[in-house]
Amino acid sequence: MNKSRDIVEFGDFQTPLNLAKQVALIAINSLGNIRTIIEPTCGLGTFIEALIEIETEFSRKNPTETSIKNIIGWEINPKYVEIVKNNLSVNNKKILISVEEQDFFQVNWSEINHQLQEPVLFIGNPPWVTNSELGKLLSKNLPEKSNFQKFTGFAAITGKSNFDISEWILTKICEQISHTNSAMAFLVKTSVARKVYQNICQNNLLISSMFIRKINAKKHFGVNVDACLFFAKGTTSIINEYLCPVYNSLKASKPCTTIGISKGKLISDIKVYKKLSDIDSGCEFKWRSGVKHDASKVMEFQVTTEGLLNGLGEIVELPDDYLYPMYKSSDISQQELQSPTRKMLITQENIGDDTQNIIKWSEKTWEYLILNSKYFDARKSSIYKYAPRFSIFGVGDYTFKPWKIAISSLYKNIKFTKIGLFQNKPIVLDDTCYMLGFDLEKEADLIFQILTSDIASNFINSLVFKDNKRTITVSLLNRISLRSIALRLGLDTDFERCFFVDSK
Repeated sequence: MNKSRDIVEFGDFQTPLNLAKQVALIAINSLGNIRTIIEPTCGLGTFIEALIEIETEFSRKNPTETSIKNIIGWEINPKYVEIVKNNLSVNNKKILISVEEQDFFQVNWSEINHQLQEPVLFIGNPPWVTNSELGKLLSKNLPEKSNFQKFTGFAAITGKSNFDISEWILTKICEQISHTNSAMAFLVKTSVARKVYQNICQNNLLISSMFIRKINAKKHFGVNVDACLFFAKGTTSIINEYLCPVYNSLKASKPCTTIGISKGKLISDIKVYKKLSDIDSGCEFKWRSGVKHDASKVMEFQVTTEGLLNGLGEIVELPDDYLYPMYKSSDISQQELQSPTRKMLITQENIGDDTQNIIKWSEKTWEYLILNSKYFDARKSSIYKYAPRFSIFGVGDYTFKPWKIAISSLYKNIKFTKIGLFQNKPIVLDDTCYMLGFDLEKEADLIFQILTSDIASNFINSLVFKDNKRTITVSLLNRISLRSIALRLGLDTDFERCFFVDSK
């Protein structure tokens, strides 16, 4: 058996028995009465083994009763089915146990629903792998292609149509338990749990009693990923508000936060958000990303005593005509901002500018660009396809403002930084940073005061999920009404005078 391929193709992170037992007990206690338990991707049968142990212990204490009537295991990998059947060939007269080879993506649900005794508990640890990763393997372990997330063509181009297989599985099971008394309990990436929760809300499914309990994936599976137990229970009652408490562990008695939905958007702490929801009314200025060039080896330089060192390890001589001091995310996320030690080659003042003009103003710069043209021509992003040669993006008048308020999109510490000129030139940022640009220092100072206030911090923290690849996004920043925060801080008069009175 090719273990490494199985890990990718089947999301093969087998659940430790102790963890499976903890999860099963939580699910059983949360659901109560159970007639049937289905593990739709049972692997080597750890959850089935855990359930048998739980039922055996229950039977010892309650000899005349049984809490579980029927356990069903589905598994696409025939080798695993054979192993599970051999390992679970036990004589248990109280529970009907069956394990069969079954592709979850080919399940005939109308037929299954007629056969099952409710309430049903769907439980397990589905594949932690994405459809694009399986596509690269030419795997058959994929659902039929369908736009179940309802993304547009542009979203598909940018990668948003890529999804975890576990997300598809849980979304399908949500449809099965909605408007019933059945439930599901799965170990998944925390990001997947949130997507499934959001899908429940957006589709007004009759599902309640949801919760997320975090687990230590490094300890249990040897992977550095935020993971959890996600539980959800069907209901026949109308849902007034979809809420999902989040617990820091399987044993935590109180939630650390509660996820909610507002205006169709996911909120990480709905209780805090509700107190500050007036701030979620749109920014008065437009947040911008830093410069995108996709050619860091030849566009970015380290300033050394010997000269400018590019990413190819070459010392180059270039005039300052098109060079600007620069910061990366790693620079602006530091506790104390240091003077820039890098420079970036900026080939345009605005998107679409004719780069041929560089020949007129800086012959050496043009020679350098031509010498390294292969790095520009090899850029794969479609945005460069019809743009002038040596084009960059994320550039405009805002790029050259003397004062900026900037924040990194990569780091978990949410930190706004005030940036000024360096050696009489504006400092530019790379595309992992977001910024607001200002002409006057007093404008930057006021916005910095607003964004570093406790009110702003509490509001932003109520929105963000720290385990996301990018904690801060430009769309999130553009939701923040600086005027609303200024009003709460008693700075509304200063705000109006600074930006809307003096400017007239």
